[in-house]
Amino acid sequence: DRKESDNAKKYYVELLESFPNIDESMASTARFELAYDEFKNGNMDPFNDFVNNFSTSPRAKMVLSYMARFYKGEDNKVSELGVHRRMLALYPHDPSVLNGYAWRMAEMELNLEDALLKTRYAVELTEDDKDFQAGILDTEAEVLWKLGRFNDAILTIEKSLRIDSSSDYFMDQKMKFVNAKKEARKYVPA
Repeated sequence: DRKESDNAKKYYVELLESFPNIDESMASTARFELAYDEFKNGNMDPFNDFVNNFSTSPRAKMVLSYMARFYKGEDNKVSELGVHRRMLALYPHDPSVLNGYAWRMAEMELNLEDALLKTRYAVELTEDDKDFQAGILDTEAEVLWKLGRFNDAILTIEKSLRIDSSSDYFMDQKMKFVNAKKEARKYVPA
């Protein structure tokens, strides 16, 4: 409720003002909570400041994800792309960031060649986590499908199916790609 939120805000402000030399973990927690409160009221500036000041905090990636979702909901593609660019700059070797970016680019049908490169790198990074890798391979297949590379999309989703053969989702994806290939053949001159 609002009263609890106001009390928490006062607590975090007092903590930061009374103890300017607190450890970074406590400071980042307090700054995050204050920034999140502002974010709920539509103010992005504290979130941007948080990422600028605490980019190594695990919460920075979460803040950027919130911002990307917010801009997606607002259909503000320019700002959303800016957030994705920022995430990629801060976390260039994070497979979840790479995969999230690539999936969103497939949804938006933008930067597809770059998205393909990012998914392929994420696949390399997840060599020791096959379950995670299966989802990234699905993203790679989705990007290939959007690029009209249906055979490659089918071959890639089959890799996901080899990892998780019981996945109805991966099977549905394969059927989507196979059907897209069949549909595309109808328009190729004989």
